[in-house]
Amino acid sequence: MTRTEATQKTRKYSHLVGKRLGDDWIAAIMPVPIHPEITVEETFTIVFNHIPHDQSFSRFPDFMVAVMLNYQAFHDNWTVIWKDLDEVLEILGISPDASECI
Repeated sequence: MTRTEATQKTRKYSHLVGKRLGDDWIAAIMPVPIHPEITVEETFTIVFNHIPHDQSFSRFPDFMVAVMLNYQAFHDNWTVIWKDLDEVLEILGISPDASECI
């Protein structure tokens, strides 16, 4: 999806932050560029640690929406636990086209 589509999807489901998902909690939902040189884990680490980086994500043509789980694991061990937003919606039983807040 495009950066704009990923941003819109992120805004649409931002109300899920703080919701329990199994043994974890949803800590963040973020558009992430799909690029062989940048992993989802690196993107979350860059953003949460305010590490200087090339902020021109607009140069990347493809994006996904990633959901970071278990912020405590990141805080304690620098471990990023994440899932694709569509997978999270499926686990929660939410239709991707649903507009209601949970």
